Amino acid sequence: GVGGALIRQGLAECQGAGHELVIVLGHRDYYPRFGFVAAAKHNIHYPQPLPEGVFMVAELQPQALNNVRGVVHYHPAFADV
Repeated sequence: GVGGALIRQGLAECQGAGHELVIVLGHRDYYPRFGFVAAAKHNIHYPQPLPEGVFMVAELQPQALNNVRGVVHYHPAFADV
């Protein structure tokens, strides 16, 4: 529906703007249909405990995840979301 169309459009806009990857904290059964995989598979982590598989990454450019690893910190404005 509308949510999926918005996600696809957002990913296309990010890719068109030259971004190489997108990280999301979201539902593990929903986002994989848009190319997201568990970020931990690529050695990318969230600094606090989360349910397994809800922290995900999508590659927008081929090989973008080859040398990426580390901890992602969201802006403090998102701390209570």
